[in-house]
Amino acid sequence: MKKTILACLLASAFFAGGAEAQKNPPYDLWCRDAQLGRAGGSVMVCRAYTYEQCMASRNSHIETCYLNPLYDKRNAGWRKNHPNY
Repeated sequence: MKKTILACLLASAFFAGGAEAQKNPPYDLWCRDAQLGRAGGSVMVCRAYTYEQCMASRNSHIETCYLNPLYDKRNAGWRKNHPNY
């Protein structure tokens, strides 16, 4: 019985297809200027996948969201195909 189970496991591992890579946008597509408290100044925080996520992560209404200026322009075609991001 154990040999049968082992043979089935090996056969399923052998015949299983490989995982296909999926093209995903960078998680840091959207940035915001996070305020540094009363001392003033701000820092660029790029952690949002969508504009809505960026807006929801703001700490105050003063912080603004914008496309990451370091985003690779060679992938700009992705943005044309996904206008909601």
